[in-house]
Amino acid sequence: MHFLLKHTLLRRFFSISLVGLVSLLLLVSLPVWLPLSLLVGLLVSGWQSATRCLCFITVFAVCECLGVLAAGAIWLQRPFLSHDEYLAANRRLQTWWASTLKGAAERLFRLHFEADEMAALDGPAAIVLPRHTSIGDTVLPLVFYAAQRNFAVRYVLKRELLLDPCLDIVGNRLPNVFLDRASDEMTLELDALQSLANSAGERDALIIYMEGTRFSSRKLDRIVSRLESSDSELAAGWETVLPPRMGGALALIEGAPEKDLLFFAHTGFEGAGSFAALFNGSWLDGRVRLCFWRIKAADIPRDIQARRAMLLAQWRHMDKVVQGLAAGLSVGDGLWPAEVKTLQ
Repeated sequence: MHFLLKHTLLRRFFSISLVGLVSLLLLVSLPVWLPLSLLVGLLVSGWQSATRCLCFITVFAVCECLGVLAAGAIWLQRPFLSHDEYLAANRRLQTWWASTLKGAAERLFRLHFEADEMAALDGPAAIVLPRHTSIGDTVLPLVFYAAQRNFAVRYVLKRELLLDPCLDIVGNRLPNVFLDRASDEMTLELDALQSLANSAGERDALIIYMEGTRFSSRKLDRIVSRLESSDSELAAGWETVLPPRMGGALALIEGAPEKDLLFFAHTGFEGAGSFAALFNGSWLDGRVRLCFWRIKAADIPRDIQARRAMLLAQWRHMDKVVQGLAAGLSVGDGLWPAEVKTLQ
């Protein structure tokens, strides 16, 4: 994988060929797998969403192929477009891709989306700090926040996502950073994030996942065990989120000190960290609950240690908010953390 990530042409040849082949196989074999998956869903415990999952994978693969073709068409138009027009065309393609996948998941799995405190989304483009628990939640900040307000988005993504051809091609045309989490030159990685934020305009939202990876109980136990000997305060007390890796968020704050922070909690996508996990039916008739709160740029401490303390405190609030959402509480209920209510 490391070799592919380093060589762009080889990586894209591999990834585009793979999604093209998968799309073709799924479409050609649809008359076979559709009735078989219906039968398996009826007879095999834990596979009740087999048909819906295979349909979603088919939609995803076809979207990848269409996205690559559309990206190619935009590239052919490049000589006739200004720089801003070229970026705008790629952003429209990005929004179409995310909205199509969100709509497909919503219909196929009968997902129901509910949001608390949408007023927190009003205001200037912010640094967005979402919870990360599933393959499905990565499109939510774009669909529910940036696209509805006509904001451009700048993502901080893990480098492994370059194996997705649409994210690779369009993501590298737009101002994003694909972070090498295992790099020995982490200072250079953080400098890239600071530069990304420093060049962001008033209508550019920045999105970073502070957990660094999707949440799971197994990952939480492993990370906490590793932290207990080095940072007992950071290790203790987590239930629904991973301890935050604050270096990236701090770099964005340093690069764009005029931007607010927008925290994004959600529940409903748990249990589906991969396409394979979707077969278990965890998304079927799911209730996806969203909650946002904002910290004004003027209220963000200037001191680096105070900023760390603020981010840690808010991420502990994130843990509590997620627990409340999962329990069916709303922001108006008295069991919500008082500090969260005052920030919304």
